Amino acid sequence: MPLNLGVEWSDEPPIEPEPPFSGLRATTGIPWARAPRTSRVSSLGWRDAPQLQVGVSMAWGQAAAVRRGIDLAWGAAARVTGLWDVGWQTSLPPVRMGVDVGWQALGRITATTAVRWQSLGGVRAGNEVRWLHPGQTSRTWSLPFRGQLPQARRSVDLTWQHPLAIRRAWRIPWGIAARVPWLVLPPLPPEPPEEPETPFPSGDRVGLNLGCALLELPGFVPLNLGVHACYAVRPQRRTYIVRNSLTVVRLPDRLPIEVDSISITGNTGAWGATVDMTLSRPSDLQHLKPNVSGPRAIEVTINGYVWTFIVESYGRRRQVDNDGAPAGSVSVEGRSRTALLAAPYAPARTKATSEERSVAQLVDEELASTGYTAVYDTVDWLVPEGAWYYDGLTPLEAISRLAEAGGAVVQSDPEDLVLRVVARYPASPWTWTVTAPDHVIQDDIVTADSLQQRPAPLYDAVVVTGEIAGKGVTATVKRAGEAGTLYAPQASSPLINVAAAAGERGRNILSDRGQQANFDLTLPLFPAPLGPGETGRVLPQQLVRVEEAAETWHGQCTSYRVDARLEGQPPALVVEQTVTLERHFSDAD
Repeated sequence: MPLNLGVEWSDEPPIEPEPPFSGLRATTGIPWARAPRTSRVSSLGWRDAPQLQVGVSMAWGQAAAVRRGIDLAWGAAARVTGLWDVGWQTSLPPVRMGVDVGWQALGRITATTAVRWQSLGGVRAGNEVRWLHPGQTSRTWSLPFRGQLPQARRSVDLTWQHPLAIRRAWRIPWGIAARVPWLVLPPLPPEPPEEPETPFPSGDRVGLNLGCALLELPGFVPLNLGVHACYAVRPQRRTYIVRNSLTVVRLPDRLPIEVDSISITGNTGAWGATVDMTLSRPSDLQHLKPNVSGPRAIEVTINGYVWTFIVESYGRRRQVDNDGAPAGSVSVEGRSRTALLAAPYAPARTKATSEERSVAQLVDEELASTGYTAVYDTVDWLVPEGAWYYDGLTPLEAISRLAEAGGAVVQSDPEDLVLRVVARYPASPWTWTVTAPDHVIQDDIVTADSLQQRPAPLYDAVVVTGEIAGKGVTATVKRAGEAGTLYAPQASSPLINVAAAAGERGRNILSDRGQQANFDLTLPLFPAPLGPGETGRVLPQQLVRVEEAAETWHGQCTSYRVDARLEGQPPALVVEQTVTLERHFSDAD
């Protein structure tokens, strides 16, 4: 068999391989690590060698019992009967009969030695195997390694982990590998420092502070240089087209309900919206009457905006027309679904806290196991035990009292079963001009407007106090930069126990001051997505910027009304929204 040792070949001409053989006649000896010759003749079988002449038999790969009482195991050589053991890395006494084998302090051998080293290959007569410092081969030799080598004839074969056949004068290099070179790369050159930005543009450019939002219109790049210029260059479209749509369905089965008109209103002072609609088919009233589970719920979608309500009352009016035919109409009224948390649907309760809780946690406790959730979006603080108590309040009334303590209001989500606790003034009027608005209304889409002035004293201070001795705080809240001499009426609550609560309550009180006016603007309800100059649904507490030809001003929505009705023949659906904006002349514009 050829043995691939992975080394370079010798320059000497190779020897022709000898024909296969089953055994060698003449005995040879190879010293192993300066070992002297063995004194007796050994025989080694290879592969399917016939029975040894001296009566010793050994299989390769799975050693069978050796005759004459000699056993040999594979991998871990057992003690050979009648012979000596060869230890590995152990210190044994000298070798008898003048035989000395040194291999890291191997054990002694007697008479007949055996070699076990995984799978040994054949070594022909006169071959040289270099292992550390092997000597020249002799006619009789032995290799001890964890066992004994039977008597071999004429030649002995060695394999070393399946190498190729070893030929005469070949060498196998074996030694300590060279050290791996250690390369130290030079550090990367530092990046050049960036030049500091200058507040001035380069000499070939002129910076323009346009002051108005850039409108994303193809081929339209306005230079907005002032308030009047903003109005002049803004997209004043000659025609606005609105595709109105209206659907009313009963929940949860989504049974369609046809209506001739519908009106939805909401404001800051009310926690929910109301609906008033006229049915197209009086027979649909039977689908909206309450059942054993309570009032019916409906979903109203106008131009893609969704509201949900419960039907609480209905009315009917019938008459006979001039032709003697019966005629009449049926109207239905309802409120947001959060009305189920108020009277007469929710029972009044009594409560007193025994542990410290935050205001947001107290709101969540009121909605526990009701199916409703809360979004608390204002200042939060810890309320000590015993400071929160009430007697005979529904969950919605209790949440409204919690919100009032910090100057907040409660609003129902138009669509979901969610209550929102938000500040009465999310942004103070004196910051409206620098606060991003929620909506922009241009006067060219306003179909009607009205103004009602509402003056108020220009308060610059207010006293806010708690009502429980030892737990509440008293604070004087003043507008920064003002004298603090004109006080608004004092405000109190048993929940005012930290300065943050007093400060937020006072800020909302001082926001409602000075010269004011309520502007009612009627405009279309543009469906989403909105185009340039279009305005979507406006809800209470949202900030609006109004762009007019003469000026631009800001206001906060305090109420809204959305009307949808059929007009003309053939009937066409008309949708309008009217928003009331609270404008502050003293603090905003």
